[in-house]
Amino acid sequence: MKSDTLNPEARLATPAAGHANVTAAGTATSHASKRITAPEWRALSLAGLGWTFESYDSFLLSLLLPTLALQFSLTKAQLGLFTSITAAGQIIGGILFGYVSDRIGRVRTALLCIGIYSLFSGLLAFAPNEHWFAAARLCGALGMGGMWTAGAALVAETWHASRRGKGGALMQMGLPVGAIIAITISAVVSGINGGLAHDGWRVLFLIGALPFFILFWVARKTPESPIWLERRAALQQAGARAKEAASQEKSPLNVRGLLTAFTFIFFLQYLYWGVFTWTPTFLVTVKHLDFVHSLKFVLALQFGAITGFLLFSAFVDRLGRRPMFIAYLLVGAAAVGVYIVSANAWLLMAAIFLTGFGVNGIFAGAGPFLAEVIGDTASRGFLMGLAYNGGRLGGFIAPLVIGALASTSGGFTMGLATTIVAFLAAAIVVLFAPETRGKTLA
Repeated sequence: MKSDTLNPEARLATPAAGHANVTAAGTATSHASKRITAPEWRALSLAGLGWTFESYDSFLLSLLLPTLALQFSLTKAQLGLFTSITAAGQIIGGILFGYVSDRIGRVRTALLCIGIYSLFSGLLAFAPNEHWFAAARLCGALGMGGMWTAGAALVAETWHASRRGKGGALMQMGLPVGAIIAITISAVVSGINGGLAHDGWRVLFLIGALPFFILFWVARKTPESPIWLERRAALQQAGARAKEAASQEKSPLNVRGLLTAFTFIFFLQYLYWGVFTWTPTFLVTVKHLDFVHSLKFVLALQFGAITGFLLFSAFVDRLGRRPMFIAYLLVGAAAVGVYIVSANAWLLMAAIFLTGFGVNGIFAGAGPFLAEVIGDTASRGFLMGLAYNGGRLGGFIAPLVIGALASTSGGFTMGLATTIVAFLAAAIVVLFAPETRGKTLA
């Protein structure tokens, strides 16, 4: 089988079985539409594994910050710069490669992004100083941001409308799985090496270079998005100018949909980064608990997230986007409420699990919802990247706002409570957004 990564037009003459249903409005209840097809599994494999390895790379940095501080003699402010550089690269890469994916295809772009973050993760292993490390991290983050955009668009355009939510949720589950892989491999390398200092941390980043060699073969077997191929064929047949005019007449920019997608992600990113950046410190300094740096704390969080993703994938196409989003927002808000009002260790551990479930789990619906609410457009990849990565501004603002209020215990509590406002704001956006379950994309 020839690679669609190398020749995405090759499948135009013989589209993958089952994808005719994507544009057939009346087939959602047929037996064929209920069965996940091989092309759908392959699209999920590429996008999900690409996102999993990206999560490994991203979470690895947070695990290694103390080690890097000793290795390069850095202050906390300098360490924070590594995180900020990563976030900036992801935002730029997500938007840039969304545009690229509209031009060269979802599969090619996904593999390109995997290659970028794999290459620069490997180069981090040879960083002689903090300047080299920062530069390589910025370049790698470009691919990390682009991978989500290309992968989410591929899954949204490949999976049948009746189960698109499930596909998007399963892809997004790579976030906690990648974190658990990072924790596990770090523990193994630390045990073998007697710690992560010296060359231990370098081995972990060198392992981060492997995804490209693994996923290259997955990409060769992954069909390109049938929707992208159809648009590409029409463009080639009609000519660039005629196609552009026809596209603008048929599918004008859905400004309301784009703003809905952006504001929804903005509030999700605010509450995510607000909660996960400051909850450990809040529990230590305000609640005076000492278990927040333990393995059970981290695992409760990640397994809560996995549970959230699995349940979302099971019910989102049955119940709809809005009921699932509202339910997860309520669970997340309740968990944060427990942090604020309770000092009981068992209740707080339960709240940690529910935080992973609600605050992490709600991202399970992000990809399909963005694709559906933005609607039909030849620039779907770019606009999804703009909404998702532009919305990361909320994640940039939240730690600053809460940190500014955290000079006293009361101020810290008030700062964490701002995430409750973000939960409510996200719920309002969802209530005013259209229900997009089963929407056909073109």
